[in-house]
Amino acid sequence: MNSPLLPVWMLAGLTLLLTACVAPVAIPAIESEKGEAAAEANDSDTEFQSILACVEENFPAENYFTNDLLPDPDADWVPMDCESMDHVKVGMSWILNDGGAPWYNAVELGFFSDLCLEVELVRGLTGMGHLPTLVDGGVDFAVSAGGSIVPAFITSPDGGDIVAVGSLIKHSPYIWLGLDPDTPTDQRSQKEITPQDFIGKTVGIHAGEDYYFDFITTKYGISPDEVDLVETGFTPDPVLAGEMDYTGAWLINETRLMEEQGYMNWVAFQFSEWGWDDYSEVITVRRSTLEDSPDLVRRYLAAVIRGLSHVQQYPEESAEIAVRYAIDAELTKDQAVRRFQLQETLIADADGLPIGHMSSGRWNEQVASMLQYDQMDLPACE
Repeated sequence: MNSPLLPVWMLAGLTLLLTACVAPVAIPAIESEKGEAAAEANDSDTEFQSILACVEENFPAENYFTNDLLPDPDADWVPMDCESMDHVKVGMSWILNDGGAPWYNAVELGFFSDLCLEVELVRGLTGMGHLPTLVDGGVDFAVSAGGSIVPAFITSPDGGDIVAVGSLIKHSPYIWLGLDPDTPTDQRSQKEITPQDFIGKTVGIHAGEDYYFDFITTKYGISPDEVDLVETGFTPDPVLAGEMDYTGAWLINETRLMEEQGYMNWVAFQFSEWGWDDYSEVITVRRSTLEDSPDLVRRYLAAVIRGLSHVQQYPEESAEIAVRYAIDAELTKDQAVRRFQLQETLIADADGLPIGHMSSGRWNEQVASMLQYDQMDLPACE
């Protein structure tokens, strides 16, 4: 779906900021360095388990998420007889691009109107997105590009009482993107990247995303001195130019830019496969709405999930619809289809949960990781 970062098609012209942001610490003996890194990794795992136990006791995921109003995936689609229509505003996670395809399908193909809903899609915002707008009553539903933003917002001084009621993307799209020099540029690479592959390499990350680097080096026993970390922009151009080996990216965005320039041999280190697995495109609602109008929430979720299922079953038709509705982005049908292909592995749930469903274990683990790497505050667990 959409990135919480600024979109690549709007920032292609930005000048890259390539300034070092890691201060090296000299350690004379390589063996000593490796031993200390391994010890730090063990300490990190112990710390994580302690934080996780605290989260489960003091801020369990059941407090802020539910699957109860999601549709039965095997149920027949039965349009309602509508005496009137309920008008709802949806705060989208980002600009109106092809990431909004499930909603566009629900509008264009009548899934919303079948369930007596008239929906207005409001383009998204940076930072906390439309979560503050949701709390203030400006929208009825808000979509969060990064699921971890939801518990961070709830526990913040300016937060509010909201509930996550579904997630369209089950795994974080965040990756470190590079090229495989051993594979021709016109062929897809089969190389699998591990944390140790970053040793001796230059990695570009976006401002404020140092915690990804801290997470990987600490969890997998790599000394920060072994990786050259630099700040970068929002295109893969520095990798293509050989200025860095990897760059922070989203699987469904920058990879398409590489392919459009003829580089099919890209490789991705997918953080969701190495312990940082955030939900994405998380649908949220005010708790008061959930309690006072559960049928409204149920109908809305049914239409959106049907829109997502249509993307999976009919990508060509969905791409044609997305091109017309994605008014904030220049888009071709082929580009939209490629996004759908890339995101398909992110929609499936390794736990076998139905489409849209979430698990308390995943939420608790993500919150524990955020606390461990200073991405949110929870006084009870400090």
